[in-house]
Amino acid sequence: MATLRGILVLAAGAAWFCNAAAAGDEQAVVQTLEAYEQAWSRHDAHAVAGFYYEPAMRVGKGGPAVRPTRADQEAFFDGFLRGLVARGYERSAWETIEVRQFDPQSAIASGITVRYRADGTILERVAVTYGLWRTGEGWKIFLSTTHPPETALQFR
Repeated sequence: MATLRGILVLAAGAAWFCNAAAAGDEQAVVQTLEAYEQAWSRHDAHAVAGFYYEPAMRVGKGGPAVRPTRADQEAFFDGFLRGLVARGYERSAWETIEVRQFDPQSAIASGITVRYRADGTILERVAVTYGLWRTGEGWKIFLSTTHPPETALQFR
């Protein structure tokens, strides 16, 4: 009986450790995406592109688009950010963000980002969902899509 109790305690401890490790990894994904939003707020296409895996896919209204390199990402985001700024974009911040880690190397994140004008009013709210892969350089986005706020994924 004591041996069975010891095994159960050991199993419970291992389960707790695995859950704590996953929670720490999920927090690392959140921190990565917070830094990503800061790059957006600086209007820095080069920094934004640095958060992407090579290659990466964006799913937009026109369908999937694969961008093989970070240089391709940078060219896209340079034009996209210029267009946002022309519409009055100043900065963005997460309203909500949720992460689910699948295994030690992959995770999905979904949430709502709010894009603000310089006067603090809301330009737009958009939901975004990302597939992320852990690399030697940290978590990188390999899949992204933007969608209506009411469709943001909720994991818990």
